[in-house]
Amino acid sequence: MRWMISVLCVAMACAEEKSALHWSRTASNKECLATPRRAPADWAKRSGAVSLNQAWEKDPSKPWYVELQREGGRWVEAGWAHGDEASIGWGLQQLAWGFAQMKEDGSFACGDPFHSASFLVESTARALLMLRGSTYEKAFQGRIDDLRLNLLTCARWMTSPVNQRAAEKQRIYTHRRFLLGCALEQTALLHDDASLHRAAAAFVGDGLTLQRSDGAFPEKGGHDSSYHAVALIYLQRFVLATEDEELRKKCELAATRGVTWLCGRIDAHGVVSVEGNTRTGQQQEIGRSGTIKKVNLPEVAAALFLHAYLSDQARYAEIARRVLSRA
Repeated sequence: MRWMISVLCVAMACAEEKSALHWSRTASNKECLATPRRAPADWAKRSGAVSLNQAWEKDPSKPWYVELQREGGRWVEAGWAHGDEASIGWGLQQLAWGFAQMKEDGSFACGDPFHSASFLVESTARALLMLRGSTYEKAFQGRIDDLRLNLLTCARWMTSPVNQRAAEKQRIYTHRRFLLGCALEQTALLHDDASLHRAAAAFVGDGLTLQRSDGAFPEKGGHDSSYHAVALIYLQRFVLATEDEELRKKCELAATRGVTWLCGRIDAHGVVSVEGNTRTGQQQEIGRSGTIKKVNLPEVAAALFLHAYLSDQARYAEIARRVLSRA
């Protein structure tokens, strides 16, 4: 029965032109990833700070990361997918809190500022593209306009010469090339900015050159099944965003090879192998919250669901469901 449902969902997706907007309201995304959320009743009175950033508000001596505010984008997507205006408003408030901390030059005085900002920019740009032209855009016009301008300021800071060294150092993490490309491409779409389009293409193109012959996207000199999935998510989001047909085809080929590698590390029960991982699953790294990093199963599933949508192959959605059953 699950297989039949997955086939039907993919078949319905084929009937319409593929886009990030259409993907956000597919059954797979609504039921498994962007599930309904319930915003706090007093969300409009809250600051919007997320996780560690709440503690930083009370004690500025504590660490904070603007990337944590990307959670707002997830609230917007869930609200958009399920028609919940409060979820959208609460999500925009979280994104706005992040940009309220931005300095005049587009930077942030938080931990790991360049990488952290790229998460916020990607999440915010994607959220605004979802809302563009909708009735929700009118409902939150003022906040959306402010976020749109802040996005451009931050994106230009990210692509400025001052960040050349930071961007180069990130090449050991392939997923960050696709994250940067996706963030800049989506922002470029909102502003019709040619320089950001070029920068996005350059980051993504560089990321493609890093893919190993076996399809894996390297992380710190080896492979990592969790961060490989993150790379696939941003690579495939870029596919949905870019208007560069030649680059899109290269990305689609790389994504297919990457998904094949990832599926080779998932058993019949949905268990994701951590053998040989360089960053997760074997107590190698500690996350922002202080917990040891494990394979992020929802992100593995998201990468596979996206590929099922883009490739019209329902079997990847079935594998994704098995992975989610382990979460």
